[in-house]
Amino acid sequence: MIEMKEAPDTSARHVSLSVSDLDAVYALHLAATGAVGRPELIKPESRDFFARILSGGGRIMGVMRGDALVAYGVLQLELPPSEDARPLLGLSPADRLAKLAGAAVLPQAWGGGIHDDLIHLRVEDARRIGVGHLYATSAPGNFRSWPNLVEAGFAVRAIVEKYGGHLRYILYRDLAAAEPRDADGVWCGVEDIERQRSLIAAGCVGARWRKRADGGRDLWYRAAA
Repeated sequence: MIEMKEAPDTSARHVSLSVSDLDAVYALHLAATGAVGRPELIKPESRDFFARILSGGGRIMGVMRGDALVAYGVLQLELPPSEDARPLLGLSPADRLAKLAGAAVLPQAWGGGIHDDLIHLRVEDARRIGVGHLYATSAPGNFRSWPNLVEAGFAVRAIVEKYGGHLRYILYRDLAAAEPRDADGVWCGVEDIERQRSLIAAGCVGARWRKRADGGRDLWYRAAA
């Protein structure tokens, strides 16, 4: 199920950011995370993190309205050991893996489909530079994040504790894989972490989602392709 969203803002333009944009990126990060106010849902990043990405550790795509930066999305290419998910995903050291390492949108621009755009922009950027595998982390309670990733072809492959012991989905997409056919599966509420872990241990992945009448969310777990 896809929630209704506002029409995309056609006045926005997409740009590739540089080191000269560091202050604007970090200010936007502080504004967005401050508006949410829940570090267990969104990991606060340091200014140095963005500096490393902009200095060659990856790429940051920005969304501009006029001269103002209203959103960014990080594609992290250099993965430290703590962020190298290849062993967890069953990939070899030779597989080129990158991370969608966070995105932020100014609160006044929420609901306009910008987060979806930033996912697709980074997927296409990864394809262009020869990255074959992408992953992202998202808190199960972050309903502004993981549903958009699932709609973009990512699937929940693991549930781990990261960033100070907070729960995170590990969502993965093989950019060379064909779209899987429908298969038998089961719906599971995102609040039922133990059942989801059991389904994952049995070889299933969370590949669809829906919103329940009570406002909660379910993930549809099917056998991995």
